[in-house]
Amino acid sequence: MHRAMNRDGCSSYPTGGPMTNPRRSRKRLLGLLPMLLAICACAPSASAPEQPVRLDIRSPELYSAPAARTELRIASLNVAHGRGDSLNQLLVSRRAIRDNLRKIARFLVQQRIDIVALQEADAPSHWSGGFHHTDFLANRVGYPWWTQDSHARLGIANYGTAVLSALPITAAAGLSFAPSPPTARKGFTVAEIQWPVAPGHEQTVDVISVHMDFSRKSVRERQSAELAEIMQGRKNPLIIMGDFNSEALASRLVAAAATNDRLLHTPDTGAGQLSTYKNKRLDWIIISGELEFIDYRSAPEVLSDHRAVVASVRLRNAETKD
Repeated sequence: MHRAMNRDGCSSYPTGGPMTNPRRSRKRLLGLLPMLLAICACAPSASAPEQPVRLDIRSPELYSAPAARTELRIASLNVAHGRGDSLNQLLVSRRAIRDNLRKIARFLVQQRIDIVALQEADAPSHWSGGFHHTDFLANRVGYPWWTQDSHARLGIANYGTAVLSALPITAAAGLSFAPSPPTARKGFTVAEIQWPVAPGHEQTVDVISVHMDFSRKSVRERQSAELAEIMQGRKNPLIIMGDFNSEALASRLVAAAATNDRLLHTPDTGAGQLSTYKNKRLDWIIISGELEFIDYRSAPEVLSDHRAVVASVRLRNAETKD
């Protein structure tokens, strides 16, 4: 299928969104192509990857300690710049974008999600309404803590990955993968989260929200290596969530980790049952060996051009110490 320019900053897959006049919308999009091509041309040339940078954490000044819980409800979603399943966010009004984000917020509340990883989450950007989408969602749902790294800063667009949490985030870092022109940069956000697994006992968990390149297998392989290098230096129980833009890459990451002490794993229920983008499983939740899944599913709700992945996890050993 022909890809219209926009997805992941530079192109978009037509999804049959609720356009009142598809022909007119496509005509408008064609008129915007020079602008989008100019944005993509701003992507930096290939160079060495950056080092992780410390991120700011939005946290409350006053809060009550979260109640102890033996399991976490987690989710991952590519929010597609708030456009829902429409063709391009430049064709969606600010009001419609806010309505789409409210729909995502209702979903997170209904699913009782403790921690959510977002991709294509926009800081204030001209092409998506000019307001901070992550802050908007955090306020609508009531997440006291969140952090975000903008990997793509492209003039009218400023977006990246984020982690929002009902539990305290005590440290956060972000890394933008090495540039991969002509597509916009991708990367990941990692948050250290304090999980009260029992009264008086907290377990530090690393939660990663990752977004990888959609256009080339070779770029994704390099990005996977960059992610693996960072993971090797961390010893906390690990939750990786995100849009890998690949059905095979996450599986290979799990297989490689089976040979070391991380023991990454994710459910495998057969082809098609966990699809998140059309009939492909591009979005994944992967956890380390200290954790186990209670349930795992691809949500049927239409929140963007990707379906959300929702899971419940717990510690294999309730006595695990920090």
